Amino acid sequence: MALSQKEVAVFLSEPGRTSYDLNFSCFGFPVRVHPAFFIMPLLLGRGLITREVNQGVGLLVVTGIFFVSILIHELGHAVAFRYFGIPSRIVLYWMGGLAIPESSRAWGSQSNRALNPNQQIIVSVAGPAFGLALAVVFYGLVYLLGGGVLLWYEGFPPLFIPVFSEESKYAGRGIVFMICYGGIMLNLFLNLLNLAPIYPLDGGQIARQFMVKIDAYNGIRNSIILSLGCAILIAVFSFMAGDRFLAFFFGFMAWTNYQMLQQYNGPRW
Repeated sequence: MALSQKEVAVFLSEPGRTSYDLNFSCFGFPVRVHPAFFIMPLLLGRGLITREVNQGVGLLVVTGIFFVSILIHELGHAVAFRYFGIPSRIVLYWMGGLAIPESSRAWGSQSNRALNPNQQIIVSVAGPAFGLALAVVFYGLVYLLGGGVLLWYEGFPPLFIPVFSEESKYAGRGIVFMICYGGIMLNLFLNLLNLAPIYPLDGGQIARQFMVKIDAYNGIRNSIILSLGCAILIAVFSFMAGDRFLAFFFGFMAWTNYQMLQQYNGPRW
């Protein structure tokens, strides 16, 4: 997610620094990994661990896939910020990741470096675009290893999953399969879901900019109403489907959007 300083402070707070943070630089962008980030693979990653892989090893592999996938997503936002002359930093935490511009000028101040709506849309799209490109890389890895893909339509949305023939040395559901399967499924799921028009997801920020372009006065309020409605629908659908984590996640989004709607009192932020 690409958030302004104000959105980070009000909507999804950046976690405080700890002595256990992992700090490094990636392509010139400062990256901080909060220890709570590793809760996410524990909650969401067990379904990616196959029976043929030791659970401990599988959890390490899944954690690595989560780490790389979310970092690449946030790098997409950071690269877009840099393209428009805005320095930024990346934070990985329990809700996923944040690409935070070092100056609020990127998001609507009167500075000459302020991004216009089209540029802000590009910044928001860049994260999912990088993530989906990573899914394509994993697809390419499958073919490079002599495998193929199979359309799986028992769930929603239909997805292409990797398969290796019985003659292949990668046949079965070992570590190689798990890496390919996890990389594809995680990057498709997270990045397509991120395009839902819900704050603070990238799709919510894209919807806001489009609505502001259509109606400068009511656009932001209308985008919050759209976000609230979509969050409620997905939370209810997830609960009915038995996915309690997604139901909680989007229920939380619905609540924060409701609060945002109650606090909103003007045509602009």
